[in-house]
Amino acid sequence: MNHSTSPLRRRGLAIAALAVGLLGGCMKAPDLTAVKAERAKPISRTDSFQSASSNGKVLVAGTAANAILSSSDGGQTWSRHALAAPSSVTALATCADGTFVGVDFYRKVWIGDASGTQWSAQPTVKGFDALAVTCDPSGRIWLAGSRSTLLSSADKGKTWKAVDFGEDALLTTIQFIDADHGVVTGEFGTALATADGGATWQALPKMPNEFYPYATLFTDQRNGWSSGLAGVILRTSDGGKTWAPQANESKLPMYSLLSQGPVLYGLGAGGQMVMLQGDTWSRFDHGLSLPAYLSAGAVLDAQSMLVVGPAGALHVVKATGRVALATAKTQGETP
Repeated sequence: MNHSTSPLRRRGLAIAALAVGLLGGCMKAPDLTAVKAERAKPISRTDSFQSASSNGKVLVAGTAANAILSSSDGGQTWSRHALAAPSSVTALATCADGTFVGVDFYRKVWIGDASGTQWSAQPTVKGFDALAVTCDPSGRIWLAGSRSTLLSSADKGKTWKAVDFGEDALLTTIQFIDADHGVVTGEFGTALATADGGATWQALPKMPNEFYPYATLFTDQRNGWSSGLAGVILRTSDGGKTWAPQANESKLPMYSLLSQGPVLYGLGAGGQMVMLQGDTWSRFDHGLSLPAYLSAGAVLDAQSMLVVGPAGALHVVKATGRVALATAKTQGETP
């Protein structure tokens, strides 16, 4: 059988090719101006912001996809800083010297300078997944996460010291209240405390009903709050020995708790915010039209705080409920 292309077949292919060429010559190239303009903005509608922090002068926000944003003018304008892929910054904290540290889902930490513009990565420990980060007053970085383990580093993440509590539980929050006292909370109502700057940690009584804390905030050694599943917010006034629920008018889970001076706020599901008034967490009208949830926040000063979430949600909220929307003026992108 002759498998060569017949003359008629070759003629048909030639005509088809000519038609495609003529059409291509007649069609205008697509106008990508709008696409390029959108890509040039520091804030994208596709950004999913997962974390935030402030050193009092600079705000930073971490995304789920290879970027950290910073603002040095109270959130009026933002600069975008590209991170080596893959990166997903799930938590951010500020150290005493004003520098930043961020937890990356891909088992590393990002160390940022006080301007929030220069970032470098350090690996953590194989097999460890960090869920929370803080700096103690001496400048050590602390990570809480999987396998009931804490990691600490005194050299900006170059080396790590591990403390394993021997349980199969996720540690989800960590906070140093002062130079000596710190608290960790986690899965199954786990609570740990240190009174010697992290040299040793002791187990506290379990939080009730195998509580899973999304966020825990202590304002001093005795008074603390923890938010978890189903909108439950627990309160302790004895340093975590006992916990009792408080009313949450939103009935929604709060993923972040913030202290703005004496006033406490919760940020969470449904894009809702709540504010503690007496023994009740009342709805706080931030005036925004927000997506499904607020993932994190950071206090800038006595009058304003940053709140972040998916779908490009990056907003500065005033304490009175008035809102200053973040603008999309770019100040450049750093590699």
